Amino acid sequence: MNPTPTPNSDYAAETNYPSNSGYSSTTGGQGYLEANQGYTTGAQPPQSYRARAEEDPGKVLGIISLVATLSTFLGFNFLGPIVGIITGHMARKNSRSAGFGDNEMGKWGFILGIVFISVAVLGGLLGLSIAGFAGLAGLLGA
Repeated sequence: MNPTPTPNSDYAAETNYPSNSGYSSTTGGQGYLEANQGYTTGAQPPQSYRARAEEDPGKVLGIISLVATLSTFLGFNFLGPIVGIITGHMARKNSRSAGFGDNEMGKWGFILGIVFISVAVLGGLLGLSIAGFAGLAGLLGA
């Protein structure tokens, strides 16, 4: 009992490997590599060798917009939301002009920037009105 197939058997006739597979059909169909040929599987090359997929040009601006807007919680009450509104608008515009969908982070940075500026302005007006009423009450001697 010989476990290896003979060149005349059906197994040897069916082992016709493609030319780029790295196997040689001239060695009796045994699957041996030729001398100066590297092992290839026919698979795609690694990710680093392939052309990089096109990314959304507004992606970084969207992240900057959201982070700048959320910096309100760190004490940047007017500067952060203003930067967030501007960069959010730029991110959304860049994404749409490149044919991508709406930039979600840019959109949220823009919306939250407007909300935080509005709350700050309303809070300032409320503080001024309370101070005005307190000053008027102090003048009248109440």
